[in-house]
Amino acid sequence: MRVSSFAASLLLLAGLAAPTSAQNATDTRPAQWAQAVPDAPVNNLHRITPKLYRSAQLSKTDVAQLQKLGIKKVISFRAFHSDDEILAGSKIAMQRIPINTWNIRDEDMITALKALRNVDREGPILIHCQHGADRTGLVSALYRVVYQGWSKQQALDELQNGGYGFHAIWQNIKRYLEQVDVEKLRREVNA
Repeated sequence: MRVSSFAASLLLLAGLAAPTSAQNATDTRPAQWAQAVPDAPVNNLHRITPKLYRSAQLSKTDVAQLQKLGIKKVISFRAFHSDDEILAGSKIAMQRIPINTWNIRDEDMITALKALRNVDREGPILIHCQHGADRTGLVSALYRVVYQGWSKQQALDELQNGGYGFHAIWQNIKRYLEQVDVEKLRREVNA
């Protein structure tokens, strides 16, 4: 009985000491992380910079909100889905960079980062994948590292704990970010 009480106490203390992702996202959320856009009903919509947004898969009903935000271009990372029908007639440009979540490649990341190189001049731009969490999270993290000078660890922290819904099953995304040659990406993006 005494061992059980001790074990229960340790579990209780561990639970109190380690905030959940949701707690971390709301209680100790760094101000520089992408901020939710609460007055916009687009799924998982966050503002990364004044001219760069991220979200989950769009629907036809989201187009009016994108126009209200002044979105000029949508970049989709979906490998098997296009936004052509959703954005048809909206005057919002669309770019598709198919990324397979299970096979992250430098070439795809370089293409995505090149597409965001002039976001301050060409934006506002919205990037998305299905959930707005994994592929979008990785591209957002690399944007932070390559263009904003964040460390890999800072970007990884936002990716995993920012409240965007990162799925821990995609450990390859975490490993990619930890191991990617940032200087090589910078050279390729600016080539």
